[in-house]
Amino acid sequence: MNDKSIISGLNNQTFSRNDLFKVAVSLEQQFSQTDIRNLLEKLLASDLIVRVGRNQYQKKSEIGFSEYQPHYSKKAKEIKDIISKQFPLIDFRVWELTLLNEFVNHQIAHNKIFVEVENDGTDFIYQTISEKYQNEVLLKPTSDEVYRYGKDDGIIIQRLVSESPRGRNDKYEITLEKLIVDMFASKLMSSFLTRGDYPAAIEDMFSKYYIDQVKLFRYAKRRNKADEIRDFLKQKTSVKIHSEEMQ
Repeated sequence: MNDKSIISGLNNQTFSRNDLFKVAVSLEQQFSQTDIRNLLEKLLASDLIVRVGRNQYQKKSEIGFSEYQPHYSKKAKEIKDIISKQFPLIDFRVWELTLLNEFVNHQIAHNKIFVEVENDGTDFIYQTISEKYQNEVLLKPTSDEVYRYGKDDGIIIQRLVSESPRGRNDKYEITLEKLIVDMFASKLMSSFLTRGDYPAAIEDMFSKYYIDQVKLFRYAKRRNKADEIRDFLKQKTSVKIHSEEMQ
């Protein structure tokens, strides 16, 4: 079955698994419900379609958004490389405050690099990073400790919340789905931001880049922020929530 023939037969707006099944059957009568999962995964992996909500998909060519690619500082890249090479089995994410300057009105002048590590690995990572960046690393600090002892481009090591979204091309990179949720869930992160910037910043994220709402709300539920974020998007922004389950 030709992928291009399937794509051309799909609605240019959103479509469901059942819509995809109908197109597949019209092209190949032997196609069955048991084949739909493999076909769906194949089209997603090939970047021909993207998930926009629960059981809702759209042609990649119709999205009009690009994939978010964080532009890390040299120091953040070095930290990510050190950890991934020395601790390949430890799950972690790296991000920095200045990544948000692309979206917020009040620009962040004093950068902080965050390294979020699965719980069992925080001490190992702290010791390793501290050897290279002496007196620059804080382990699980409070907001007050960051303001007292933190430095420009200082490194903050925190526990990685389970089910945190992974980067599409590099699993250790931050995603917008995670950033958005953490803007509401992380007290430390929100202490560096101006709440008034949230509506415009989040709208800018959604207008520029493809954001997987299934992934976003799954993580938001994990952090007990799904209702707050859903209400915020509906009341403070023009972002369309695609899935009824999310509403």
